[in-house]
Amino acid sequence: FRFAMRLIGQLDAPAPQQDEGGNAYAFHLHDMFLTKLSEAFIFREPNKARDSAEKYFSIYCTQTNTMRWCVLRRLSPPATFFGRFYFGLVSFWVAREMNDKKKSKKWIQRGVECKDEIEKLSVLASTWNFQNKAYLLQAEEQFSSMNFDLAERLYDDAISSSKTHKFVNEEALANELAGHFYLETGRRNR
Repeated sequence: FRFAMRLIGQLDAPAPQQDEGGNAYAFHLHDMFLTKLSEAFIFREPNKARDSAEKYFSIYCTQTNTMRWCVLRRLSPPATFFGRFYFGLVSFWVAREMNDKKKSKKWIQRGVECKDEIEKLSVLASTWNFQNKAYLLQAEEQFSSMNFDLAERLYDDAISSSKTHKFVNEEALANELAGHFYLETGRRNR
């Protein structure tokens, strides 16, 4: 609710309350932290994104195998993969915002794990559904590693794949992240 209210410009919407039940409510906690993570990412609030990602990560990583975790927690795989996609984007972004190299490495590793999962889905499950997401995560990884020429090509690939596969919202996301990339790297004439 709060997220939707912020999208339409009402910044004083009440914050959702966290349940006291801990892991007994993993499904609800997963949704709550994914929503908070997405909200902070969209509104470019790195500290909130980092905090929500930490909480999301602590819930998600109870098992390393995504499908097994989904079955144990009764989550649908699409909701989980959507979360992994956004968690990966946030991980690379948080890594770039940090001044601490050791902590930054931890966030890059988390982003790489998410990227690897989405790449596998692109190859094994559906190129149509996951190729653009894989390209965007690869672009963010290269941006975080300061491989700017490769990152630029991958942003273009993510935009093109999103457009070809008719994912308008992800085409917009890829364009927005490419815009941040160009501004932050001083490539304003692209």
